[in-house]
Amino acid sequence: MRLAGEFSHLGWLKSKHDARHNLGSSSVLTLSLKDIGPLPDALQVGDANPAGDPELVELIAGTYGVEKDRVLVTNGAGEANLHAAMVCVEKGCEVLVERPVYHSLVEVSRFLGAKVVHFERRIEDGFGVDLEEVKRKLSRRCRLVILTNLHNPSCAMLDRATVRGIAELAADRGARVLSDEVYLDCAPDGPPPLAALAGNAFSTNSLSKAYGAGGFRMGWLLAEPEMVRAVKRLRDHTLIAPNRIGEEVTKNILRRRRWFLDRTRSFTARNTEAMERWVASRSDVSWSRPPAGTICFPRILKKASTIEIGQRYYDREGGLVCPGEFFFRKGHFRIGLGGDTGKFGPAIEALGRVLDATK
Repeated sequence: MRLAGEFSHLGWLKSKHDARHNLGSSSVLTLSLKDIGPLPDALQVGDANPAGDPELVELIAGTYGVEKDRVLVTNGAGEANLHAAMVCVEKGCEVLVERPVYHSLVEVSRFLGAKVVHFERRIEDGFGVDLEEVKRKLSRRCRLVILTNLHNPSCAMLDRATVRGIAELAADRGARVLSDEVYLDCAPDGPPPLAALAGNAFSTNSLSKAYGAGGFRMGWLLAEPEMVRAVKRLRDHTLIAPNRIGEEVTKNILRRRRWFLDRTRSFTARNTEAMERWVASRSDVSWSRPPAGTICFPRILKKASTIEIGQRYYDREGGLVCPGEFFFRKGHFRIGLGGDTGKFGPAIEALGRVLDATK
């Protein structure tokens, strides 16, 4: 039997689900059904369209300025990422992945038999991407380049020229690009989806991070029609179709997209300012302030590991924060900026008390 590597990040979150101070959430404060709006009383749920509800496909296409045949409705971004990787990755090939990085983007490639190679995103560079490094590390054996924009875990934003440059370098090596963009809608001045700029790119997105409706597990994939058909053909053998109730929820949210994103920014703007003040008050914390988004990735200048400090935060203060080790970068925490603004200040002050007591 083949086993995937342990998803330590998820296990950490589950073990501390009762935390009083929550800096571990990566989404905006969750929505209620009342926020989402009414669902059709006559909604038929006995069957689903394998390609996605046509009205929803049209709505997604219009939102991101692509043709309808370049859209596939999915059961969350996780499904979209998995199936995109499965149609590209073959045993023995290479996959070039950013670091720090969301763990599952690495583990899926390894499980599929690929050798994972990393290019670095460093706090000293604002977690940007060095195109020359990408070029050096891209080999002819590479089949897929994986990145996130906004970056997970820092929410740093790559501009249009940079993401297009990555896609062009990949195309020169015969590779495709998977761009996970679940935070990108948080940025009003962000670039368009990479799939709208490059013919060798997949863009994936969902209702979870920017919209606060992750419990519905709804997402979408954008790509060239041939690539969409390849992913759908594989999905026909697995999940078959997205869920009907989730599709109606997604339509409600995208029809009122501005309201939901304004709500998100109202939380993140205030919490980001509070984070700025807290970092400025401390000599043992530094950060690269994100331009938008619901997370950040400050560096912690302590000898103790951030896993140790994170455990002390839970034990002493009842707090939850995500250690950088889970994103392949020691000495950092991923801190959520999308939570209740009345609770964020006390949560980071409690973390500060733990840092004060730590060498």
